[in-house]
Amino acid sequence: MRLLLAGIVVMLTPELIAGSRVGVYLDFDQPASRTATAAMQKEAADALRLQGFDIAWRMVAENQGDEVFERLVVVKFTGACASEGFLRPTREILVLGTTEVSSGQVLPYSQVHCDEVRRLLPAFEFATDRSRGDVGLGRAFGRVLAHELYHVLMGTTHHSSAGLAKAIQSTDDLKSDEFFFDQTDWPVAQTSDMSSARRTAPPANRAVSP
Repeated sequence: MRLLLAGIVVMLTPELIAGSRVGVYLDFDQPASRTATAAMQKEAADALRLQGFDIAWRMVAENQGDEVFERLVVVKFTGACASEGFLRPTREILVLGTTEVSSGQVLPYSQVHCDEVRRLLPAFEFATDRSRGDVGLGRAFGRVLAHELYHVLMGTTHHSSAGLAKAIQSTDDLKSDEFFFDQTDWPVAQTSDMSSARRTAPPANRAVSP
């Protein structure tokens, strides 16, 4: 099945292809912090590299339609992806990311909600050292992004009870020194009944303060 997203033609395939070069096209609502973006890309790429995926980062605005990837994902970032020191913190459960599903098919189109992440991490949002705050937020954005890419690359709505594929992550998960996928997540999703797993959209990726 072929799908046109933001001028990019995508071939939808349900199989997990370890070792694939994955093109991830980023689309930001607002200009993003370069420091936060670099930290986000490193965090997500490191987590997926352990599963055998090589991530190639691209911007939707710079797409010329002349590159071919084995897998491709378009990710929309809403809000301000930088520490700006004004969003009021919350202890509510917030939706941090989503991935589209249509007619039971997981689509290569995800969203990351930067403002919601910032509200959960006031230590980074209000950091005196703005660069340090952007690095911390960027790593958290990267973990949300890695979670959504998991859904797309596996073509599954499956969530695990531990690691980056959890449906609900704590603020400690988002800001810890290390946080990766549980190694059992990938083969479990690969061997599950995909037609059953795709009947509904993946529950949104959420986070809650401890």
